[in-house]
Amino acid sequence: LTDPDAEASLATVVSPRAMLSRAPRAMRGLALGARMMSKPSVAVLGSGPTAAAAKAAVGEWATVTDSANSAPYVLVVDGAPGSVKADAVVAVPTCADAAKLAAAVPTAKVVAVTAAPAVAAAAELASKAGVATSEVANVISWGSGFADISHATVGGKWALTITDSPLPSPAVTPEAEVEAAVSTIKALALGTDGAWVSMGVPAVGDFGTGTGVYYSVPVVCTPGDYKRVGGITLSPPVAAAMEASRASLAGA
Repeated sequence: LTDPDAEASLATVVSPRAMLSRAPRAMRGLALGARMMSKPSVAVLGSGPTAAAAKAAVGEWATVTDSANSAPYVLVVDGAPGSVKADAVVAVPTCADAAKLAAAVPTAKVVAVTAAPAVAAAAELASKAGVATSEVANVISWGSGFADISHATVGGKWALTITDSPLPSPAVTPEAEVEAAVSTIKALALGTDGAWVSMGVPAVGDFGTGTGVYYSVPVVCTPGDYKRVGGITLSPPVAAAMEASRASLAGA
């Protein structure tokens, strides 16, 4: 016969061991959940209505601060950034601004917000196709910021099937400027999961951009970093426009 007291004793011994064996897995799950719930800290700098709208939009996914000298991510909407952390990731309004800040703080990762023409072109394509803007992908802003839809898709179809020109000239609205600024710092803070975004980065000679300037190219991002998208073919009209933009930036 089984001794009831023995069964109870066995239960009190085995159960804690089983619980302890599961504890590391549970702790790992809690730690992962905590990381997923944490928000990056982003300083959003500027005093105008575009800056106010950007702060509200960034606040949906990040903790917004006005302190650029302590935040790991800084978005400058207008004005000068002032002091930033030596290892900060900073997005500023133009390629010229980016080159100036990068020279002053060479250890910071500095980019320029150049995506507004691509944002506006994507909205225009979505309107023509009758789809949401989320269905538009791979619109590029090159150089100082001009849109190229040569590689764009709309609802899974090539954009050039619904429009003839690879170089649209959409009106860039204040809303597009806000979206460009916010999407740039969001890509750098959270990553893009393989999706293309455009931003001004130091030219390294790819696509005939030369060196010594900041130039907008398509990139993919992981939190805190970016990588250029390679292997993009250029049509003659796009290549000519890129060279004109390069010459303009080099002379700035």
